[in-house]
Amino acid sequence: MTRTKSLTIALAATVAAGVLTLATATASNAAALPPKPSDPGIPTSFDYRDCPQLPSGADPAAWRCEVMVANIRLATGRIPAVDVPLTVTHSEGPLPDGTTGQVFGAMHARSVAVPGIPGLRIQPEYAGHADFIGNGTIRGSIDITLRLQYPGSRRTCAIGSDRAPLTINSTAYGPTQWVSQQPPIIKGEMYDSTFAVPGVNGCGPIVDRLLDRGFALPSPAGRNQFSLVGYYSFRTHADLTGQA
Repeated sequence: MTRTKSLTIALAATVAAGVLTLATATASNAAALPPKPSDPGIPTSFDYRDCPQLPSGADPAAWRCEVMVANIRLATGRIPAVDVPLTVTHSEGPLPDGTTGQVFGAMHARSVAVPGIPGLRIQPEYAGHADFIGNGTIRGSIDITLRLQYPGSRRTCAIGSDRAPLTINSTAYGPTQWVSQQPPIIKGEMYDSTFAVPGVNGCGPIVDRLLDRGFALPSPAGRNQFSLVGYYSFRTHADLTGQA
């Protein structure tokens, strides 16, 4: 084993030990209604640069691009809850066959320090699937992974993967609230406490097992929390083209 690899494992062990130290003082993440993250405040502007290309035959005047600026709160396994600033962009509208279509644009989330665990940062990343049209009580669904960052960590080090992501199915805390008509700005608050969290991967075989043990992963459905407070606005693609 090389000195660099030994150092990486030692640093990962330090992170895992920090999690275990917190475990005795951290309450279970299971809850019927997860606490909300802090309110990000009404954005002064929305960035439409990530609006996606429309499907063939879609009417730009009937399709709108939506941009959401939010704070999300995540708690899983033994990892303490963290608030993460997030921006998500997607478009939706009628397809030529009469059904409603949607196209994902982008998700950007900050890397944030995990409280009480020196050297550990976490960053949500998009994992290849999203559905924001909603179905019954489910307001939206998105697959994510949680990138882990600590001294010596690999770029691939994460909780979950594109093949085995965290699948968030959001339910509203209550009705949405229009806070502005021009420009249109709507406030929404959502949560999910039903999702499962897979194990760590991409950090190296030894480190994966070490972090799984420290983080108490995989974590079954009902033992994890996600919540969101955000604001979204929209513009038609025809309007965006006219302003280009």
